[in-house]
Amino acid sequence: MIVELLVIGNEILIGKTKDTNSNYMAKRITKYGHKIRRITAVGDELEDISSAMKEAISREPDMIITCGGLGPTFDDMTLQGIAQALNTELELNQLAYNSIKRSYEAAFRQGVLKLDGMTKEREKMAYLPKGSTPLPNKRGTAPGVKIKLSKILIFCLPGVPMEMKSMFKIVVLPILKEKKGKFMEKSFIFTGIGESHIAPYVTEVEERYPKLWIKTHPRLGEFGAEIEVSITAFNVENAEELADIAIEKLKKVVINLKGKIKQN
Repeated sequence: MIVELLVIGNEILIGKTKDTNSNYMAKRITKYGHKIRRITAVGDELEDISSAMKEAISREPDMIITCGGLGPTFDDMTLQGIAQALNTELELNQLAYNSIKRSYEAAFRQGVLKLDGMTKEREKMAYLPKGSTPLPNKRGTAPGVKIKLSKILIFCLPGVPMEMKSMFKIVVLPILKEKKGKFMEKSFIFTGIGESHIAPYVTEVEERYPKLWIKTHPRLGEFGAEIEVSITAFNVENAEELADIAIEKLKKVVINLKGKIKQN
């Protein structure tokens, strides 16, 4: 599947909060052989959310996952923005309302919250785009949302990492496993020569094996600068065999250029 992620929140754009959610999801989506085509971050602005969603839909991915903006405050407007993008309206979803109500009642009884009952702000979280399905939030109060748009599945998950991870595991992960593709990744590390030195040779191997994505990653290792050569492929039948051949060719280049292969 082709997947796009849409991360929503001013706190992400101003650097107050680090976006660990998209990293968490991307690793797991890729693990099961699905390809992240784009990760977009927008602020808590209705038009920005709506525009970003329209653009994502126009690219016709198999799945779009949004993260953040489902809460009770005035700036939580993800669902309103999505409804606008879909040219539909928000409506009170009774299942979502009952779930939120039970969560707050339980929190009040346990002394976690001092305010009882369904306020306007709490009820706000039960207004979902027309025709959508609420998703249970085992770690919080704001329900997630599932929308089926022709061939595109849209999931709206909470921005709180603990809540997002729980909902992702329960709702999204089973779909990723069911429609599992094949992802291959192999790598090796070398020292002694720079990235620019080996670059033309990497390009040559890449052109010879176009189904592979070959990328160099400079980093600081235990004994100074080192370069990781990473080779990945999606849904290529003989990917591992091709990767092994490519790695051997590049290792020989490193040795010929007087570099050193770092042993695992």
